[in-house]
Amino acid sequence: MRGIGYFCIHMRKIITLLVLLAISAGGYAQVSPLPRISEIVEIENDDRLVLSFFSMERDGESRYFLNVGPLGIGDEIIQVQFDPLYQLFIPLGETLAEAIEKLELLQEHFQQPKGAVMEIEVCFAPAFPDESREMAKVTSRKLLFTRQLEFSIEREDHLRATYVSRADFNGLVNSVKFHRKLHPNEP
Repeated sequence: MRGIGYFCIHMRKIITLLVLLAISAGGYAQVSPLPRISEIVEIENDDRLVLSFFSMERDGESRYFLNVGPLGIGDEIIQVQFDPLYQLFIPLGETLAEAIEKLELLQEHFQQPKGAVMEIEVCFAPAFPDESREMAKVTSRKLLFTRQLEFSIEREDHLRATYVSRADFNGLVNSVKFHRKLHPNEP
């Protein structure tokens, strides 16, 4: 016959298990401060992420963004890449249709004459977009065999910029349109 000691040891194990379950269940019930991000399209070049298109859900609202990557620091001639944490995000809208419309507007800017500038609203933040917004310049550039868009933010004494080729951007836009065909019910 087993004694009271045996019963107490097993009872302690059961109580400890129930307390741990209650603590972990409480952790799952909390709302995460991080938004839910769903990558839709990523464009890589030489094993380096160049562009990404994603939706982000926060507080029940879903929004689409274009990430054009980290910005270099320097001037109009030389840009040094050293800050991989901060990324330039372009808010594209709350629906896939709005997002595609804004992507096509940027796509048309590749056809503008060399040096043509347009301004867009952006978010320059670490890891994922937040509510901060500022204006950035998008400049059409023409190199020997390709066209690029320069996305830049001017600071007091320097310029932060990144460059996106027309081929990479066209690939992204075509992939987003294909995603739309595969998911016609997505808002």
